[in-house]
Amino acid sequence: MKSQRYRISNDKFWRTYGQRFSFKYYKRGLKYGDRILPSGYFESQTWGALHKCWVGFVIAKEKMEWDNIDLYAKRIQNLERELGIEITDFSDWGIE
Repeated sequence: MKSQRYRISNDKFWRTYGQRFSFKYYKRGLKYGDRILPSGYFESQTWGALHKCWVGFVIAKEKMEWDNIDLYAKRIQNLERELGIEITDFSDWGIE
């Protein structure tokens, strides 16, 4: 019984606190980067996708899965192009 009382009172506190202060833009800026890229994604989301693609590329390279190596290499180059950083050269892997 006691924990339910605290939960309800805590909920009331946050409702009134949220009405006084609007953190809509603060939360968006805190969760994602400020810059929106031409693809419609935030910059931090694109960096996360790039990191995941590199992890996938390394795993595919260790397992010698050539179709996945090609797929991840193209995605990596696309994300790097979108972020405006130096594009990795995969010509030794047979990828343009």
